Amino acid sequence: MDDLDQRIADLERQLAELKQRRAAQGSRPPSASSARPLQGIRVVDMSRFLVGPFGAQMLADMGAEVIKIETLPGGDPMRAAGSKDWGGENLFFLARNRNKHSLAVDIRQDAGREVLYRLVRTADVFVENFRPGAADKLGVGYERLSRENPQLIYCAVSGYGQEGPERERPGQDLLIQAFSGLVSITGWDDGRPTTVGTLVADMVGAFHCAYGIVIALLGRERLGIGQKIELSLLDSLLALQAMEATTYLNTGVPPKKAGAGHGIAPAPYRIFEAQGGAFALVAASQAWWQRLGKIPELRDICADPRFASRESRGRHADALHALLEERFRDKPAADWLARFAEYDVLAAPVQTYAEVFSDPQVVHNGMIISQQHPRAGSIRTLGIPVKLSRTPGHTGAPAPLLGQHTEAVLAGLGYSQAEVERLRAAGVVVQAEQETDRTES
Repeated sequence: MDDLDQRIADLERQLAELKQRRAAQGSRPPSASSARPLQGIRVVDMSRFLVGPFGAQMLADMGAEVIKIETLPGGDPMRAAGSKDWGGENLFFLARNRNKHSLAVDIRQDAGREVLYRLVRTADVFVENFRPGAADKLGVGYERLSRENPQLIYCAVSGYGQEGPERERPGQDLLIQAFSGLVSITGWDDGRPTTVGTLVADMVGAFHCAYGIVIALLGRERLGIGQKIELSLLDSLLALQAMEATTYLNTGVPPKKAGAGHGIAPAPYRIFEAQGGAFALVAASQAWWQRLGKIPELRDICADPRFASRESRGRHADALHALLEERFRDKPAADWLARFAEYDVLAAPVQTYAEVFSDPQVVHNGMIISQQHPRAGSIRTLGIPVKLSRTPGHTGAPAPLLGQHTEAVLAGLGYSQAEVERLRAAGVVVQAEQETDRTES
């Protein structure tokens, strides 16, 4: 075994040297249109709603071919969820399914499952977020699909875990926020329980989903093995609270509710209101506190012996915050922010969505993009947060219509036109009605 390991290491080193030589010979970095890091990776995305689709979209943005399996009738339930309609399409769906192909197929029928099995034989990754046990009942569990493709990376996303006493609980974002303890440290001590203002469990879970898939693909490349990834929203949201959780587990003291700041960080570390606006101010360390104390309008407060050290500021946080709140109301928020910048104090404005999405930095970062959807017309959505210098991601195509790529996917799997027609006649698959792109008037 040692000799085999050494041979593999030698081959990997030689391969790395060849890749470096190829890169060095290129006169210019490859363009975004010609090279992406996950090109050649095929992902079968059978997930629904938000967490799985967002994780698969991140892979698609980086070049993976993502084929979204939409079970009939209706496809992904997110297409019909809520009331965020835009030109006949659901904005939540459009936000999490770009760069994908839609294959609409009824996997309850034998012929439909055969379509899926044939596709899995050609795939690198399979993603699902059914309740634990449901995938096995549908014939798409890991044991079944790994027989079709032993090299498959299978990602199973759940709310609470594939095993354990809570495995049957529905894994919805708000429920996970409550169950994970996040709600208990959010809001004010004298107020009602408060949640985070975005679907944080789904979003963090999606990033862990993409992370797990990429490292499993790297493991397959190095070790030659496929495997199953198990990811729960509960574990993801617990991981997000690592600092607070570690403090509690070692001291037994739960963090205070965050209020307008943070339950652990020393004062001042919070949102303050001023005339015509609000801002975040951070002076938790002694060095940052001393910068704050150099501002003429605040010198008397910062010179108070009650606030001389981090520890004393923590003991007298309420008094400190009250004094600062009163002083900050004397002038407009913009004036205070200018003062903070002058003395290199850590501060930032509290911006509305209208301000955020017209902010020059957000625009410069390419985080607002436009796409042309065949039914909804022009849509604006978010760009890619991870920027790669030589193999950047690409926002590419908008979210597909239900079954938009059914015929093309089946043809790629070797189905003849006559076979496709028979499947369509039997209701096993559907092909979306092709619509011409709408343009802005």
